[in-house]
Amino acid sequence: MNFLIIQKWHKKLGVYIALFVILLAVSGIVLNHSEELKLNTTYVKMDWLMGLYQINPKSEPVGYRSSNNWITQVDEHIYFNNKKIADNANKLIGVVNTNNAYAIAYDDKIILLTVEGEILESLGGTEGVPAGMKAIGSDEKNNIIIQSAHGYYRVNLDTLQWDEYNFLEANWSSTSEITEPLKTNILEQYRGTGLTIERVLLDLHSGRIISGWGIYLVDLIAILFIFIAFTGIWMWYFKK
Repeated sequence: MNFLIIQKWHKKLGVYIALFVILLAVSGIVLNHSEELKLNTTYVKMDWLMGLYQINPKSEPVGYRSSNNWITQVDEHIYFNNKKIADNANKLIGVVNTNNAYAIAYDDKIILLTVEGEILESLGGTEGVPAGMKAIGSDEKNNIIIQSAHGYYRVNLDTLQWDEYNFLEANWSSTSEITEPLKTNILEQYRGTGLTIERVLLDLHSGRIISGWGIYLVDLIAILFIFIAFTGIWMWYFKK
């Protein structure tokens, strides 16, 4: 009687566990060739899967407009229109269009771009960019004006001369409401570079893809698989 009961459960559990074993085996084989298949550099584009991982920016995009072009910050990324130009940025300060180029200020840096969005130069503290930048703008002669924690500066980008003043008037760069098409495009880019196929397969393999209890589900399957193995050996020995 005991033999028949064990045989019954062995067959029932074996069918369901076999499906998970096949899944784990296939994902394991694919992960062994992750670099060859470029799984670590290929990103997931499916909205439902990215939603499952809650890949969304921590805050709303912040945008500055200049001459019908947009500079936008999404978390630590900065975009010129829909092209990413900087990472690891804390705070986007503003943008000024001068001499057929754009001067973009963030943190303690200034990036110079062409009108096509190509980076010409990146300036930092060694080139004279003042610490604690608060705002960037331009005066009536189209000179770049910087407001920092220690005063105001008029900048000559050709000679990298920074003239300091107690106060300067300027047309300061200010935030604008981003257009919906641009916002949608940038958020798609942001989400599309946050989840690789390799990570999904790793989480699928370990069970972490199903929130916190997915790991315990995989543990349970492993225990049942051990049960199937032992009962199989026991039934073989019993028949023998």
